[in-house]
Amino acid sequence: MSAIGAIGAARRVPARRRSSNEIGWGNLPLELTTFVGRRRQVTEAKNLLAAARLVTLTGAGGVGKTRLALQVAATMRQAFEDGAWFVDLGQLRDPAMVADHAAVALEVPDLSGRPPLTALAEHLAGRRLLMVLDNCEHLLDGCALVAETLLRNSPGLRILATSREPLGVSGEAV
Repeated sequence: MSAIGAIGAARRVPARRRSSNEIGWGNLPLELTTFVGRRRQVTEAKNLLAAARLVTLTGAGGVGKTRLALQVAATMRQAFEDGAWFVDLGQLRDPAMVADHAAVALEVPDLSGRPPLTALAEHLAGRRLLMVLDNCEHLLDGCALVAETLLRNSPGLRILATSREPLGVSGEAV
């Protein structure tokens, strides 16, 4: 079974399926340049996502973690019925706001009256999607809490994170 096929094997709750002509299901930013090289790293990241539900791409600032994550997400988007979603945490300063920021990025309806992490977990519970958490290094505690909570409650969720260091969540592949 291919890495992408392995991801699609487990599914509990059906979600609305998008038609094949609905390109871009999710919110991945469009790239303005071609992705050249790094084929080995793309393949390795895809294989890690087939085996682990949380994969963190680590490295020094400026080495291309975000660009690699976006390329991996774009090539794997079709394996996820509910798409690939990008959560840019670069401008966020408060670790307690990671769930709020992710809920907005994933277009979670009706956040009123419920904690954002609860609303986000409920929204993702029956879905199969890839979430890219970008720039986690300055929000490690918040990102770890959100990732662990969502992964425990959303069997169809895979998270691809970028950070200068691992999140420290059980089951994380780095």
